[in-house]
Order: sequence, then structure tokens, then C-alpha cells
Amino acid sequence: MFIKSKRELNLLFITHSQLVDLAGLFRARVCRECGWSEATYYRRMKIVNKGALSNAEREKIRSVAIELVGIILTHCSLEHPAKA
Repeated sequence: MFIKSKRELNLLFITHSQLVDLAGLFRARVCRECGWSEATYYRRMKIVNKGALSNAEREKIRSVAIELVGIILTHCSLEHPAKA
């Protein structure tokens, strides 16, 4: 029988690790989806004007965020289902 390590069983550790990695994954995906360099990503992030992003860019950013957060939530649910 395969026994999981303590780290694999620790929901707090798993969730924390995934959330720490989330910012980098989000940045990389947004850069790829929007065709931006990392410098452009940070430059665009600093712009206060609502019109700084196109509608297509806003939609891609939302889509990436929803997908990545959904993956984390799904992983937490599958690893540690709620007790009934």
C-alpha cells in the first residue's frame, strides 16, 4: 500500500505552496496570452487609466485568473474532500 508523505497530506502546505506559485503562473500566462514581455506586464499593471487595457486583454486576464484559481480549488477539493 502506498502511504503519502506528511507534506502530501497537509492541506495547508499544499494550498500555501500553490498560492505562492500563483502570482508567477498568472504573470507568465497573461504575458503569453497577451503577447507581452514581463516589462510590459509590470508597466501595464501600473497604469491607473481604465482604458489602458483593451477589451480583449481584459477578457484574457479574467479567463486566466478564473482558470488558475479554479485549478487550485479543484486540487484542494480532490485531495481533501469534505467530510459528510
